[in-house]
Amino acid sequence: WAIATDDGVPPLYNELQVQEDIGVIAPSQPSAAYAASDMTCEAYDYDKVNLVLDWCGSTVGGSGKVGEVSYGIDWLLPVLDSVDEGDYVKIPDFGGGICDMKIFDVTSDGSIAVGTGNTRRGEKAFVADRNVLDADGVPIPVQLTIQDAVTLQTLRSSSAKAVSSDGLIIAGYGSTKRANRAFVTTVLDAYTDPITLESYILPMLGGGKFAEAYAMTPDGAIIAGRSDSPKGPQACIWFVDGTTEEWVVRGLGGLSKKSLNSTATGIAYRPGSAVGELIVVGYSESILYPSEAFVWTGNSVLEDDEIGYFYDLEYILTKTGAGEISLMGSDWVLIEATGISAAGDRIVGWGVNPEGG
Repeated sequence: WAIATDDGVPPLYNELQVQEDIGVIAPSQPSAAYAASDMTCEAYDYDKVNLVLDWCGSTVGGSGKVGEVSYGIDWLLPVLDSVDEGDYVKIPDFGGGICDMKIFDVTSDGSIAVGTGNTRRGEKAFVADRNVLDADGVPIPVQLTIQDAVTLQTLRSSSAKAVSSDGLIIAGYGSTKRANRAFVTTVLDAYTDPITLESYILPMLGGGKFAEAYAMTPDGAIIAGRSDSPKGPQACIWFVDGTTEEWVVRGLGGLSKKSLNSTATGIAYRPGSAVGELIVVGYSESILYPSEAFVWTGNSVLEDDEIGYFYDLEYILTKTGAGEISLMGSDWVLIEATGISAAGDRIVGWGVNPEGG
């Protein structure tokens, strides 16, 4: 499903159908898409029947499997009657043929991708620049070793989940001896060997045992994910405190008041909004379901400024009347919001429709 949240207009609620198969790179092998770059034009011609396809400059990132090895895939062109060399860029494994490579996010222009691959020691985050190629013309995945700039603690493994629009700030999570920890890293020099980074292991909520980062604003200033807490894991945001100039964490809560189990999967920045300049989406356990899509709005402050709200998206649909307009009502169960546009005016996710599909 997709929801438009333009200010002043009831959300337009659409059930999304498969528009086209973006293709597998090997017969009978699975592929998956996780991210897409921005479109570069406002209008475009599209005729699926006659194979006149146009993604308006957007490229799609994900993974594809060939034999026993999964590669990071950046689809450059829409699929016509077949998937051919040149329609996509394949990010190779780290070597040894054991890497399960996945692209999880791309920059706004699609030139830089971040993701995760496997090594013999576990998962390793990587960044790949489509303009930096090896002798065979293939992008080179650069492994990211995350070492905190203050404590010098190094994460044992790592997974890159989000990248800023310019490709310089990367967030995700990695493992320590005890549990996963969220991190943010800034690329200081991409052309040194190894790559030069300034990394910080992000704080957890008080009493928490783990934290994971999944999304960030386009400028990389605010990061969203989840952190453990005495009441359970809860969606949270990280930002740099203006006074201490250190990264701090704020818990956002959940749909269930007794025990928390929520995760933030997307975040957008909306300057001047009366209900808070941030809008965060994700999923949360509620009193009715193990998981429901939520939306939170507010500001990047530690103390509650009593601006904004934390609601399940079904409530938003009912309150605005969009459920009745779309004839969906409350028959849908919106399980998870998986992403939000940079402007905060489009939310996507998945759920169970009235037919049970």
